[in-house]
Amino acid sequence: MNNQKKKTDHYLVRYVSITLLAFGIVGVYALLALNLKVFSPVAKAIGDYSFEDFYYQILGSTSEQDTSRVVTIVDMTELTDRRQLAELMMEVESFHPKVMGIDIVYEGLKEDTIGNQMVKEAAKECHTAVFAYKLIDRTDEAIHSFFMPDDSIKEGFVNMPRQLYGGLKRSLSIGRTHQGELYPSFLKLVADQYADQEVVELADKELRINFTPRKFQVVHYDSLYEYKHLITDRIVLLGAMKEESDMHYTPLGKMAGTELLAFGVETLLKNNKVVKFPTWLSWIVSFVVALIAVILRSLYLQFAKNEQRHPLVSALLSTELAIGLVVFVIVAMTVWVSFILFCKFNVSVNLGFAIAAMAFAFTATNLYETIVKLFNKKIKKKS
Repeated sequence: MNNQKKKTDHYLVRYVSITLLAFGIVGVYALLALNLKVFSPVAKAIGDYSFEDFYYQILGSTSEQDTSRVVTIVDMTELTDRRQLAELMMEVESFHPKVMGIDIVYEGLKEDTIGNQMVKEAAKECHTAVFAYKLIDRTDEAIHSFFMPDDSIKEGFVNMPRQLYGGLKRSLSIGRTHQGELYPSFLKLVADQYADQEVVELADKELRINFTPRKFQVVHYDSLYEYKHLITDRIVLLGAMKEESDMHYTPLGKMAGTELLAFGVETLLKNNKVVKFPTWLSWIVSFVVALIAVILRSLYLQFAKNEQRHPLVSALLSTELAIGLVVFVIVAMTVWVSFILFCKFNVSVNLGFAIAAMAFAFTATNLYETIVKLFNKKIKKKS
């Protein structure tokens, strides 16, 4: 019994050591990629990568996309005249939307005084309207529309959370502290008004958007009457869908800021935000997954080298190709399980390091055996 326990402990120490070495090798390569200038573009790309992006691509290519029954987008890329903008707002209001979100910032007055006045009057008459404004991070200032301040007009900021190196937009703000006061975002105001209650408590935090592929009905600004059934009792977002300055990179590709807001609103209303594992928990899960992979690989090698089997069959099962296929199956199963967790529970676990460690399992095994041999030789010399 004691011998069996010692043997089990020996194998456990071996497997844990190999797994740690595999992570060590991955860490060395990661440090090189992060610190050598020649790898700078690669490091930024890796740093901005998330398993979520991979999941969304699978969902987009394998499943039929739903069409939103909550949000309709009115594309007004070509509409710049303020008189027409005011008329458009009144026309949308006449079709009784639940919320009209206006993703435009009227940055100051223009020479068209009549247009300015028409927009101002429309803003007061459109009781379903929520207007956008910008916060300037560096100067701690805000760019409000020219008809502000006015307590009868609702407005929320539309700033995207800033990332120093990350290029992809994955989050939107719920609220932000500005000059010592907490302000709600455009996203929060639109969702709360649609739900007739506070969907989420106001706080200076971000919402991880659920980008499960879906379509939003996009209506051109001069075709509203034909599609008024897509406006009544819905959230109608007015914005530019083809303006390059308001395009953002997301896990689904390049996307207009208005469409990004649409994804954020649906995430908030459906309460299906993506829950990202804390870094420390992801590391624990990654280590356990990699350890299991190392054990399975070792058990397969023992199975392949069974002396009772024909030598040719054992030789074929022990080839690098066969071992590589086994590792591939283990990786595929790992990704499949994490994908199911994401689809069913919106839980995102970053297993990138675990998969990288699996890839270096063979190198780590050889390194472990070399270290053990050197250690044994040293003990023999001393004795």
